[in-house]
Amino acid sequence: MQSTPWWGIVDIPENNSFLLESTNFTLAVEHKNKEWCVHIKRDNNANAEAPENTFTRTQGAFSPEDFSDVSRHITSGNTHTVEIKPSLADRTVVCRPKSPITIVPGASVVMYLSTPIWLTVSVKDKTVILLKEVATQRLSDTWFGASTREGELCYASQTIGRLDIDKLPFREQRAVTPLLIENKASNDLIFERIALPVPSLSLFTTPSGQLWTQNVTLTRENDGDFAKLKLGAPQPDSTLVNGPRVDLGHGQLIRAFSAIFS
Repeated sequence: MQSTPWWGIVDIPENNSFLLESTNFTLAVEHKNKEWCVHIKRDNNANAEAPENTFTRTQGAFSPEDFSDVSRHITSGNTHTVEIKPSLADRTVVCRPKSPITIVPGASVVMYLSTPIWLTVSVKDKTVILLKEVATQRLSDTWFGASTREGELCYASQTIGRLDIDKLPFREQRAVTPLLIENKASNDLIFERIALPVPSLSLFTTPSGQLWTQNVTLTRENDGDFAKLKLGAPQPDSTLVNGPRVDLGHGQLIRAFSAIFS
């Protein structure tokens, strides 16, 4: 696993703490006698489209009263070693272009989508023990499907998909997915929202520090909301960070374009 400036193995001696901070998210891990306390603080009013500052790592004292979300974990070992690792969301994420897009029959388009990452906090001894998994950004719930009875509960992304990769700002707290949409059906594909099956994707890092998923292709072969999912190669010179949560299999049909009921 490639080393990065902000995630990986951390040594936290007893009665010490570790902080991972950005502009709108702070993780504090506190080590006591066989007890680990995980503190979380988020700025839920932050502008999701604004460039996010990079993470900073510090060790030392902090003020637990500044954190409203805390969990306590008792372990049996005496290890001082913690692993902090990024992962992808545990649900499909519904994203949107800046304005509605129409893809005529036989045409295709590449979109670049970014989704917030989760962090896993694990104690490393003879085995790896997961203490907590947290989202770096709290996403709202949304329903994605043909009706209120047919569909799935997803997360709603607050950021806008781009057609130009150069207009997508660098963000350490988000993973970028290059998405190819092919319309091989006989009618126009018109959509304002698209469902990205994030739990079936793998997470990679590149030498620049940007997190990516592999390339994704959605091919619409018939009229309707469904498309065939194909997972492609990751970015050049990338290193695997985490595998998929769910294996959908090759060529799986998924509901990719649909109405949304909030």
